[in-house]
Amino acid sequence: MNLILIEAIPLLLQAVCQAIESKPGNRICYYAPNLHNLESITLELQPDLLWLDATVPEVRDGSAFYSIHRNFPNIKILLFGVGETIPEIRKYFKLGVCAYLPKSSDFSEIESALSCVEAGEFFVPASMNKSLASWLTDSVGKKKPGCKLTLREHEILKLIVDEFTTLEIAKKLFIGQCTVETHRIKLIQKLGVKNVAGLVREAIQRQLYSC
Repeated sequence: MNLILIEAIPLLLQAVCQAIESKPGNRICYYAPNLHNLESITLELQPDLLWLDATVPEVRDGSAFYSIHRNFPNIKILLFGVGETIPEIRKYFKLGVCAYLPKSSDFSEIESALSCVEAGEFFVPASMNKSLASWLTDSVGKKKPGCKLTLREHEILKLIVDEFTTLEIAKKLFIGQCTVETHRIKLIQKLGVKNVAGLVREAIQRQLYSC
């Protein structure tokens, strides 16, 4: 996966570059401390993902997202933030972000986030999932009753109903715990419930689970 990386702090920029490129298949094709000439560079390099520093003014006020999505509607955006509140993070997702990572993230969370993005999934760290569930399941975020689950979501839903823990599911499917938690949140959102008990109920009522 090819990335453009924007990070205002030089030392952190270097560390993130090393963390990203330590995973085979990832390549940073351009990096900078700001968004100057980002549109022309993105047009030239055609990256798969924009990694954006949430402290950059145009990112913080949301203006960057409008121009990015207008000119590059299929590009994926990962936001690297610090100190954001749940309403702020919610705003970013509504603006088209597909992954959010706090700057306190460790290497495993960075790896999980990039894997989710590459697979076309959303990502938030496990530490934030409980808080984010409250707005993912509100009347705006709920999906229609007939929403379609992916094959992986079906697998995880079955294991949840079978009372497997997050760690057990991660080991069984050879994925990270953060990835499992992200899938759990997406299931809660899609099925329009508030917790795991609701997932189990809906899985049985909608015949999404088979023994």
